[in-house]
Amino acid sequence: MPVLKSEIELDDGSKIYVRQASGMEKIRLESKQARVLRKFSHLGDPATWTQDQQLEFSDALDEEGCGIADQIDIWLPNCILTEDVKIDELTTAEILKILMFVRGDNSEGSAAPLEQ
Repeated sequence: MPVLKSEIELDDGSKIYVRQASGMEKIRLESKQARVLRKFSHLGDPATWTQDQQLEFSDALDEEGCGIADQIDIWLPNCILTEDVKIDELTTAEILKILMFVRGDNSEGSAAPLEQ
């Protein structure tokens, strides 16, 4: 399956080009996430976890180096294709919108190269 690319609109109306993280980029973090999830398997289906259990799991992901902040730090610099985008100047909403596409939560995109 090809790595998708997309144009994402920022809050100020400007647009940037991004690509999804490739399998090779994702595998290390996903392996860590799976290891953490296995430690919580005694809690049953994650969809039924209490808020406290979800927070404990989120903390465990962070401690293992595979939480949301780690995904942002590792994937966004490589997956934002538009030059001169300063990640530190993006809003939280913009970062999360980009991250959702980069990690594949949002499948909208194009397998064809985007013109820049």
